Amino acid sequence: MKNKTLFPMERNRYFHGKMLTARDLEAEQRYYNNKRRLVNRCILGAGVVCGLGVYLNDDTSFSLETGLALDYSGREIVVTSSIIRKLQMIEGFEALVGHEQAYLCLEYEEQMREPVNNIGVADNDSQQFNKIEESFRLYLDTEEPDVNTLFGESGRNHVQVLYSSKGLGIYQIVPAVVMADQEFSVRYMVVKGTELPPVSFEYSFKSDYLKSVDGDTIKIVYNEDKNSGRDINSIEYTLRAASVSDMQVPFGKGKATLKLSMGDITDQVELAQKYDIYICRDSLSYEKMLNIKLNSLDKQMSGEDTPIYLAKIDFVSAGNTHILRKITALPFEQRISGIPGRVAGNQTSENIPKDMLKSVTTEVEMLQYWQKPEVSAKYNPDKQSINFHFGLASSEAYDYATSSGVVGVPLSGAIRVNSRYVSEEVPHNLGIGNVSLTFAVEFGDNENRKLLFGNGDIFSPKNEGKIVPKVEVAGILNPDTGTFRVGIRCLDHVEGHIIRVRWFAYKVTRDTADMRSKDNVSVKIKPEIHKMKVLDRIQFEAEVSGTADKSVIWSIQDDEGGKIDQNGLYQAPSKPETYEIVATSTADPAAKTSAFVIVEE
Repeated sequence: MKNKTLFPMERNRYFHGKMLTARDLEAEQRYYNNKRRLVNRCILGAGVVCGLGVYLNDDTSFSLETGLALDYSGREIVVTSSIIRKLQMIEGFEALVGHEQAYLCLEYEEQMREPVNNIGVADNDSQQFNKIEESFRLYLDTEEPDVNTLFGESGRNHVQVLYSSKGLGIYQIVPAVVMADQEFSVRYMVVKGTELPPVSFEYSFKSDYLKSVDGDTIKIVYNEDKNSGRDINSIEYTLRAASVSDMQVPFGKGKATLKLSMGDITDQVELAQKYDIYICRDSLSYEKMLNIKLNSLDKQMSGEDTPIYLAKIDFVSAGNTHILRKITALPFEQRISGIPGRVAGNQTSENIPKDMLKSVTTEVEMLQYWQKPEVSAKYNPDKQSINFHFGLASSEAYDYATSSGVVGVPLSGAIRVNSRYVSEEVPHNLGIGNVSLTFAVEFGDNENRKLLFGNGDIFSPKNEGKIVPKVEVAGILNPDTGTFRVGIRCLDHVEGHIIRVRWFAYKVTRDTADMRSKDNVSVKIKPEIHKMKVLDRIQFEAEVSGTADKSVIWSIQDDEGGKIDQNGLYQAPSKPETYEIVATSTADPAAKTSAFVIVEE
């Protein structure tokens, strides 16, 4: 199953009476595996699909997170658990002698599992393995990678090494097919060692078919930012193709000159222009020629021995110990983010010819007021269109539904002082749920009608007649039925046989508290409690719900409680005690939770 040869494509033919052997069943697995891997390679490409980040833990160790990658044969490489390693624990460590940098590489590998006895053979061949585990190989390599495979994109680009000496590499990446009278980008990759000083270079050449946007002279000037701290940089330079029709033309004329300086080192070399580019008259010609460049299966399946370069590691040797200085994750940007096998699928907004973009559409979504604004773009190569999606937070607001009415509470009995009376169930017509109610007692005649809210004694001074009725009003709401009852207590004798009570009801129809509960951000930590020895390490994991942003900020509540990086890798201190680890949601700082470690001798 670990074979890299995908052809020929043969599958079993079944018929009654066919005797199935191990060879037949292996052919069945091989057929479906090879079909899937062929599609993976030609449609998706090779590189990291998700995860597989490499992070520096301390001076001597690093961690590799879980993730998925596809290799250059279309095989899936899955890392199912986080890995913490020192350089001494990685295959290829012995080859680091005399070097100060190496690449951490990932390859597909199969391992035999579950040894069993084969009762159908002789004793010396009786042991077999019941399972094949699709695993991976992690190793160190000090050799420079094959830049044609990494940057050539199966024939889409021409790659030329402009300089490779003194720990410095400069590579030129030029598209093989461009559009007439259109701008396109030429990319330059600069790769150097960590301790090397900043690099500056000037690359100049002449061309009959290409022009610089700045003038007739094509001169690429690069000055590394001293504060960038990066050892691998990518620079894009814009050129314009001549107005010619469907021609294969030389990229440059004569020799190019490269002048560079790196600290006290200066150098100048002359380089031959090694390749041609094809200039197309229009978008249809562009698509046709690009198809020709990409349609060779040999090109699509090239680079089968190329690993996934997860990181560039710079180190210093101190006896048998290697001190890690810096880790650069995915130095050559081997990442799957589109559909590179299709004609337009690998084009970004920077290298899509302008007349190939037929439409641009936008859509706006109103988010809840507490949600973060968002924006995304999606390119459809079939329709040659780009759709922009904007999410805008709405302003905070409350919407209310209201209702009102009158209920008559009947009075009975001759002695009414301190008597209590209750109405029947009254529907408020706002549906089930919580509703706010306000009551007022009507008094006066029809022409001079008034409403009493609260205690009427305030409006009845001593030694004066009864101006307002002396009553108290209360209500009981039944949220499950959408009804309420009104209660009356007479504080004095009240004339008549009925008291009219005006009621007012209102209900919040857009309850922000209720909406927050539906989209409430919460954080959980695994494990919640853990016992460990001093200076040991443990990987904490945070689960965030209620938001699309799953990231957290890790911290330690206690002073001198150890160290934790932003990936949740915790190292215990040298002092035994119980310490609190806190994970705070990046999306909502109010959402946080704690875990506890018990550090013992």
